[in-house]
Amino acid sequence: MPLVSALAASHAPNILLEPGSEWEEFMRLHYRMAPQAGASKPTLEAQQKLRKDAEKAYAALRSDLEAAKPDVLIVVANDQFVNFFFNNIPTFFVTLADEVKGQFTRHKFRYRNHKELGRAILRTGLEKGIDLSFGEHVELQHTQVVPLYFLLPEPKIPILPIYVNTWVDPIPTPRRCYRVGELIRDVASASNERIAILATGGLSHFPGSPRIGEIDTHFDHELLEIIRDGKGRTLADYSLERLLQAGDSEFLNWMVVLGTVGDTKAATTFYMPDHVATGWGFVSWKLT
Repeated sequence: MPLVSALAASHAPNILLEPGSEWEEFMRLHYRMAPQAGASKPTLEAQQKLRKDAEKAYAALRSDLEAAKPDVLIVVANDQFVNFFFNNIPTFFVTLADEVKGQFTRHKFRYRNHKELGRAILRTGLEKGIDLSFGEHVELQHTQVVPLYFLLPEPKIPILPIYVNTWVDPIPTPRRCYRVGELIRDVASASNERIAILATGGLSHFPGSPRIGEIDTHFDHELLEIIRDGKGRTLADYSLERLLQAGDSEFLNWMVVLGTVGDTKAATTFYMPDHVATGWGFVSWKLT
């Protein structure tokens, strides 16, 4: 049957950190090299508001997800040198483990993995000329568990982690990611299960770059407006350089989901810059 739900959400670590000392310690550690590192940071009140706004966005997405009653949730995210390093960087990777688990700060996560759906995606990809990497041993990281904390806190259904290389050059083009999304849509349409999909990442930020700390809010709003208008397929024509210049390499994860929803207009969007490093974006498409 067709996909029943599609979501996209930021996985910024500070969304899941407690406002105050935990939040500030993490940001000092990871963004101390930012050009504006010596500038004033959001106050405790501003941090608390950001957390509340993110929780509101996630609550809306979770409501849509639960209303769709999925049997499985595909999670499209990027690895950040947790599972893959320079000796092996897959462009697209499908997880075939029996279960997947991970930890972020004090939060632990364990989910059943839907390896049968993973194999169906692999087989259909081979038939359509899209070769995907696969393997059994992966560790969930903040790119998956930050959104899962809010969207699927109890492992009531299995997930299927799919990785996109947004981290190490060369990375795939927006059109290639869109095609992978179309492939997943075809697999879902041929399935008897109710399949939902979540893309994580972004929006604008520059981890590991001299531009770390910049947020291109103008470009982020442009992307969200196009998504609201149901013109997501036009983003497949964007050059990779255009996304990279705006700090939106992780939008490639979102491009996979855009390939699954086609011309469907987004039902809900939220956006908030964290005033330190990242533009937080959240989208839900109602497909049923």
